[in-house]
Amino acid sequence: MIKICLDAGHYSKYNQSPCNKKYYESEAMWKLVEYLKEELLTYKDVHVVTTRAEQEEDLALYTRGQRAKGYDLFISEHSNAVGNRVDNNVDYVVVYRSYKNKNNADELGLRLAKVIANTMGTKQTPRTATRKSDKGDWEYYGVLRGADDAGCPLFYIIENSFHTHPGSTEWLLQDANLKKLAQAQAEVIAD
Repeated sequence: MIKICLDAGHYSKYNQSPCNKKYYESEAMWKLVEYLKEELLTYKDVHVVTTRAEQEEDLALYTRGQRAKGYDLFISEHSNAVGNRVDNNVDYVVVYRSYKNKNNADELGLRLAKVIANTMGTKQTPRTATRKSDKGDWEYYGVLRGADDAGCPLFYIIENSFHTHPGSTEWLLQDANLKKLAQAQAEVIAD
């Protein structure tokens, strides 16, 4: 059995797009996580939980990562931003993974980045990245630090392009596209 813990980045109405005021990162990523959970559960021997039961629930970053205790994979879904302005030039997918590259995390991270970029049709090269604390002794991002401390072997933040890019924002506003994205991610995870 493969156990997966999914996290929707942010809660309530958070990170509104400057490109389209209908878009909130928190709402779109909540939908994406729900669709991804549905997709993953169609595979045999897969168990999936989410870090929060309600979209409006606020839970500390580290605590959300800690929910991955006993799980094989933790994914926190997000869309990125270049400040609070519209930017027509920055449009790529990045997957943040363990800075230690635990369990060869870069391999799955890069596969996810590439399939997301292909599905969304982003123009710039998809990539993985890491970020560690100023002293370089722990994961910078709270959700990743929590998942790492909980003993989860693979943990990621997926930035599904930028909600400051008009094309990506419009793409992420469509439920049908979020379902395609969930299916593409699930296929990579299942593989």
